[in-house]
Amino acid sequence: MYYRKTMRLLLATLLSLLMITGLGLSSAAAAQPEISREDVHRAAQKTINYYHDTYKDSEFHGILDWPALGLFGFGEDISGSKWTVNGKNGAYWREDEVRQGIQLNKIKNTDYQRTIIGVCAAGKDPYNFGGINLVETVRNSMLPNGHFADSIADQKTGLPVGDDLINAHCFGVIALHCAGMPIPNQDKCLEWLVGKQLPNGGFNWDVKHFDNPEDYQLVDGDADMTAAALMAMSILGADESNPAVARALAFLKEEQLDDGGFHSWGTANPESCAWVIQALTLLGQDPMGEAWTKPSGGNPVSALLKFQLENGSFAHVLAEEDMLPVYDNAMSTEQALYAMADAYNQKSAYDMLHEKYRPMAEKYLSGGSAAK
Repeated sequence: MYYRKTMRLLLATLLSLLMITGLGLSSAAAAQPEISREDVHRAAQKTINYYHDTYKDSEFHGILDWPALGLFGFGEDISGSKWTVNGKNGAYWREDEVRQGIQLNKIKNTDYQRTIIGVCAAGKDPYNFGGINLVETVRNSMLPNGHFADSIADQKTGLPVGDDLINAHCFGVIALHCAGMPIPNQDKCLEWLVGKQLPNGGFNWDVKHFDNPEDYQLVDGDADMTAAALMAMSILGADESNPAVARALAFLKEEQLDDGGFHSWGTANPESCAWVIQALTLLGQDPMGEAWTKPSGGNPVSALLKFQLENGSFAHVLAEEDMLPVYDNAMSTEQALYAMADAYNQKSAYDMLHEKYRPMAEKYLSGGSAAK
C-alpha cells in the first residue's frame, strides 16, 4: 500500500515537472525570432527582382533616389550593365532631371538631401552631379544655431532659411554622412536636435511652438521621426549612454507592438518598422535580436515582412479581416528594401556609403578634385 502511494506521488511529481518544463520550453520557443537572416535575404531578392522587372521597360527611370539605397545595400550596381538599357539607367535619368530642376526645389532642403543619398548609392559623384555640388549646397545650408535649414535659399535673399523642420535637420546629417563629409558645427547640430525632444522621449517632424508649456505634454512623438532623430544622433557621435538617445529608445520600446512592429498615425505599417530598423542598426543594435523580439517571437523585421506581396513589392496596410497585404505601395517597397539590407548585413547602408565616399570627401576638403 505504502509502495503504491509512493509511486503515485512520484508519478504525479514527474508529470508536474514535465508540464512545467514543457511550458518553459513553449515559452522559450515563442520568444525565438520568427525569421532568420536567410529569410530576409530571400524576401529582399524578390523585391530586387520586382524592381528590375518593373523598371526595365522604362530604362530604369525612377530607380533613383530611394530604391537605389536598398539595391546598393544588397550589392547591386545600378549604374552597371544589369541596370542599364540602351546606355541609360537610373543615374542617367536622375541627372537629366537635376539639370532641369525636377524634384530639386530650393524651397525643400530634403530634395537635395535625398538626391545626395541616391547619387551615392548609384556610385556617382555628389560633388558634381548635373552641374551642381549637392554636398556643398547642403553643407552650406546649416544655420548659425546648428540647424540644417528647411529651405536651401530664401526667394528674396537667396540665403538658407527656416528653423522648423526636424526631418530636414536629420536628413542633412544623414546625407552628408553618406557623402563622406564631416558634419559642420557638430556640437551645435546635436544640441539643436536634442532640444527638440518631446517630454515622452519621442520626436515629431516639426518644431512645436506653444505659449503654454503644458501643451508640449500633449504632443505625441512619432516612431518614424524618433528613429530619424536617433540616426542623426548616432552619426553625430551620441550612443546609448547619451540621455537623449536612451529616452528615444525607451519611447520606441513603449511604442513597439505585440507583433514586434511599429505604427505611425495610429496605423501599423512597414515604413515605421523600416525607420526603426535603420536607427537600431546605426546604433549597433540588432533589430532581430533578443532585446527587440517580443514574447510572440516578432521583431521589427518579421513585422516588416508581413507586408510583402507575392511579387516582391510591399503594401502600406494589411486587410483588417485576414491581416494580409492588400496592394503595393512605392514608398513602402523602397523603405522595406533598405531596411532589409541593414537587417541582413547587420550594418547600416549609410555607414557603408560613408566608408566608400570618405576618401572623396577628404580629397575635396583638401582642395583637390572630388571626381573619381
